[in-house]
Amino acid sequence: MNLNEMLHQILSKTGLPVCQDEYSGQHDKYIIFIYEDERPVYHAGNRVIADTVYLQIQLITPKDYNYFPLKNEIRTLLEGAGFSVTSIRSFLGSAYVGTSKIRQTIFQVEYTEGRSEE
Repeated sequence: MNLNEMLHQILSKTGLPVCQDEYSGQHDKYIIFIYEDERPVYHAGNRVIADTVYLQIQLITPKDYNYFPLKNEIRTLLEGAGFSVTSIRSFLGSAYVGTSKIRQTIFQVEYTEGRSEE
């Protein structure tokens, strides 16, 4: 299951850069998505008919930025496109790892899609 194009279309509506796995640009606000797992979830006639993909979506902002409107917009966009947002966590970076000036808001997300007939 390849959701890259779908995620880019959905998350780009925020006006922020969107990348898979890592971002190397210069913007101080951006979104990264990471595939964590994919599992078969529905079976019929001795075959898998649907899979669920588990993703992590990270909103990166400056630590003093009011991230709540963006957090809510991302959740609304994802849920409107059929994703299930199962958790949203936010935390500040650490001076120890060199990220003391950022906030990470992490969305745990699931998406179930039927397999195509081949």
